[in-house]
Amino acid sequence: MKLVINEKLIKRNKLIGQITTFASLAILALGLVLAFKKDTTRILLSYVALVVGFIVSQVGITYTNRFGRSPRFDELLAKSFEKLGSEYTLYVYSSPVPILLLGPCGIWIPIPILSAGKVTYEKGKWKQQGGSFLMKAFAQEGIGKPEVEELNAIKEIHKLLSSKNVPESQFPGIQTILVLLNEKTEIGDVSNAPSEIVHLRKLKLHIRQYDRNCTSPLSEEQLNQLNQFLLKE
Repeated sequence: MKLVINEKLIKRNKLIGQITTFASLAILALGLVLAFKKDTTRILLSYVALVVGFIVSQVGITYTNRFGRSPRFDELLAKSFEKLGSEYTLYVYSSPVPILLLGPCGIWIPIPILSAGKVTYEKGKWKQQGGSFLMKAFAQEGIGKPEVEELNAIKEIHKLLSSKNVPESQFPGIQTILVLLNEKTEIGDVSNAPSEIVHLRKLKLHIRQYDRNCTSPLSEEQLNQLNQFLLKE
């Protein structure tokens, strides 16, 4: 497998995560100090500071989870894919979407999921049962709405291909897949889910099985062309 990674962007966003995290702590501390003042104006300012501090902390957590943690999401995925053949290329923050795997049968878009507990798909929605409330609230480890992220990723790829004058009839197949990074997370009833969901340890096998049964593989010329298109200029 070939790896194309934007180290500069990762380093920059890691720094953003560090700065926003420390800034949020400072703002929250200021809010607490002001809250003990008897002055009405300062008390109101303390509420504002606490709200702003919470918002900034969420930004910091998001950037830290994606770019500051070790190993990062992309590093875990790269390790899972490392024994794939040379016909595969993993793009990490160097294509229209954060993480993209181009293979012999098209494009794979893995969506990392940190959720704990039990994940199900019911009544048209992804749901998470169990897990820590505090972790969901402050570490953003809820299931959220991955279908929105999937749809936006597909739109970005289609937008790129259209800008390169690729006819819609020649668009490669795009498969999205949710990847559970927490091995203790249980997969419940997902029989009606719009996307596959697997644990990280099973991801490579799942992709290999799918591509092995592919009836319309991409030609070498198509793969080369897609690699040229996907690489950010």
